[in-house]
Amino acid sequence: MPDFTYDVSNLTGQVRLLSGDTDSTGLSRAGGDRTRTDTEIGALLTLEGRDVRLAAAQLLEGKAAEYASIASLTVQGGIRQDYRVRSTRLLEAAQLLRTQSGAPVVFNAALNANVLANNSNFEEGSPWL
Repeated sequence: MPDFTYDVSNLTGQVRLLSGDTDSTGLSRAGGDRTRTDTEIGALLTLEGRDVRLAAAQLLEGKAAEYASIASLTVQGGIRQDYRVRSTRLLEAAQLLRTQSGAPVVFNAALNANVLANNSNFEEGSPWL
């Protein structure tokens, strides 16, 4: 079974706290909803020089990429699930963490919204239009 701990007194727990990756039951989920293992978070910490904000931003960017790969809008009755919006919101949260850490910002929400608004592949009534 994959490893999961949530203790905010250590770096892994702090990354989980900042990224909202705190659901121990989510290890078996797929896609952006999947909880990351301690080993994965440890790798992000290594890649980001043990900076918890940058590691949390990387975690959120990874989840955003998984949502973006779905890039769908599902409507069932009165329930609407828009994975495009989830992806953008995660990237915005990652941008905030990067800003707080003093690192360069790699995502421009305003620019990306403009690109989406001018892309004819998105349906009428999309939150991007």
